[in-house]
Amino acid sequence: MPEAPVWDERYPDKARLRLEVEALQEAVLEALLELTPAANVAGVYTKGSTVKAWDSPLDYVPELSDVDIQLLLHDERRLRTREGALEFQAGYEARFRARVPEPLHLPRPQIILLREMLSSFAPAPARAVKTLYGRPYPEVHPLTDTTGMRKFDQEKLLQYASPEILAGFPLSWIDKPGKYLFLALRDLSWRVGPAGSRVLSLLGVEFDRAWGSNRTEIYAQLQELGQAEFAQRYAGFYLEGWRFFLSGYQDSEAGRRALLAGARVLELGLDLAAR
Repeated sequence: MPEAPVWDERYPDKARLRLEVEALQEAVLEALLELTPAANVAGVYTKGSTVKAWDSPLDYVPELSDVDIQLLLHDERRLRTREGALEFQAGYEARFRARVPEPLHLPRPQIILLREMLSSFAPAPARAVKTLYGRPYPEVHPLTDTTGMRKFDQEKLLQYASPEILAGFPLSWIDKPGKYLFLALRDLSWRVGPAGSRVLSLLGVEFDRAWGSNRTEIYAQLQELGQAEFAQRYAGFYLEGWRFFLSGYQDSEAGRRALLAGARVLELGLDLAAR
């Protein structure tokens, strides 16, 4: 069974990359508390790859992996205005740059206003979420029942690889040469990222293991369960993403290989979900 690649001297220091991620998270929290009263902030949470261990380069790809930050506010109106959103964005960018004047990368935030989405969001295992401020995550989004998660994961695999989405890839990629390939990779990454956990869920892996594992662990579990091609394409998306990043977004072939690997992940997930 092919092992996950080693995080060796070919890659930047992961401790420094993680410090930069944490600097962004701190900057976001500070900017938020300057923009809105603390009493308005019920909680701020981060989840996903930035919370989990980075055992191999699969677990975090600078700028391709997002820094998922969820804001639970009593009143979201200020952030839902154009001026408020840009003031907030400018605030955390300035704070990040003050903390890290010469970063190895600019961590890419994905900021979600959580209040209206709580009912439709699938909860995450407690170990995959970190509370940055306010009420503990399990209080605001309790994990009360995981019996329906397998069906939910199946539906998402079908939805994210619908015929319309797959058919749209060629013309959405055709006009993105060079550095613009990143736009297509970004559009693919949020579909590919959860696909490994969803396939594990579909194959009977318990919720906490399927969704609490990092990508290195997911890669190994997929191979153990006989999903060798899915595992290789899944890993390929992130390894080619690394090559694209390390080239300063000059290695367009790496970007194109990442797109093909990611699209194949969605197709393979669709095949499993449709059985």
